[in-house]
Amino acid sequence: MATPKSPPGMKMAGCMPVPDAGNVSQLMTPQLHMAEKLIAQNIEMLDFLKARFERDREMLGKLAEQSDPMKAMNLWGEFWQRTMTDYSTQIAKLATTASGLAEQAVRTATEESEAIAQATAGK
Repeated sequence: MATPKSPPGMKMAGCMPVPDAGNVSQLMTPQLHMAEKLIAQNIEMLDFLKARFERDREMLGKLAEQSDPMKAMNLWGEFWQRTMTDYSTQIAKLATTASGLAEQAVRTATEESEAIAQATAGK
């Protein structure tokens, strides 16, 4: 016995009702929040890298101007100390951000599940 089919465009993937405008917003809002968190993390990382590369370039300029080998070695030592401090600080920031992303992922999944449940219930 054949099962009745819905008219084209009434169900997604043949089993879920097509969400109305309100349900689409409910489905997309959690995605927006997650994307905002990810983009903010990427901007933070790019800002760090830009500053770090500028410091690297500055150090190379100072090193190129240095004629005393002992002073050059001091520059290298200071450079590596500062570099390690910078990366340690950035790793701590990244760990905090990753924790926030994990929390946001759970909220996003919960909100999406609720939105899907409402869309399939026809509310």
